[in-house]
Amino acid sequence: MASDVGVRDGHDQDETLAIVEIPELSARYVNVDTIHPDGIARAKRLGLAQSGLADIVITSHVHEISEIFTPSNRGVMFSLFRHPIQRVISLFYYLQTATWEPTYNPE
Repeated sequence: MASDVGVRDGHDQDETLAIVEIPELSARYVNVDTIHPDGIARAKRLGLAQSGLADIVITSHVHEISEIFTPSNRGVMFSLFRHPIQRVISLFYYLQTATWEPTYNPE
């Protein structure tokens, strides 16, 4: 799997692609960050799609991530969406208790 988890503990500085074991998650991740555009550019430069190390790539940057794939190393996309009203209601209640958020206002 590829997401931002694989770059924990300084693995964003690795020169080559590798699998990183995350014991507390009982999972294995590729040492790339596919959540941020800079990390996606690094994944492309290191040849993530050609490596075959990741079966799943998690990102919200659909256009940027599409650039790492080629006709011979294709990707398949699927999406999950929450209903927009449910998202707003959830955010409303979350921000009432999330004191760590910059937008927190107890009033």
